[in-house]
Amino acid sequence: MTESNVAPNSSSTVAAVAIKLPTFWPNQAEVWFMQAEAQFTIRGITADDTKYYHLLASLDQDTASRVLSMLQHPPATGKYDAL
Repeated sequence: MTESNVAPNSSSTVAAVAIKLPTFWPNQAEVWFMQAEAQFTIRGITADDTKYYHLLASLDQDTASRVLSMLQHPPATGKYDAL
């Protein structure tokens, strides 16, 4: 289905949000999260899944390895807060 075939109020409608967080800073995690939250607020991102997947995409290799179990088996809700 193309975008033009989706009704504006349809549950299939997806709003793309352009955001590219910097790679996670393990030595300055608190500051990194503050900046990430600022980007989410500026762009109106409040959905847990959206925040979680942006965070996941920004993890450096070492940090991703440390939390691999959670990445493989994230909780059903509260993914972002858990990570």
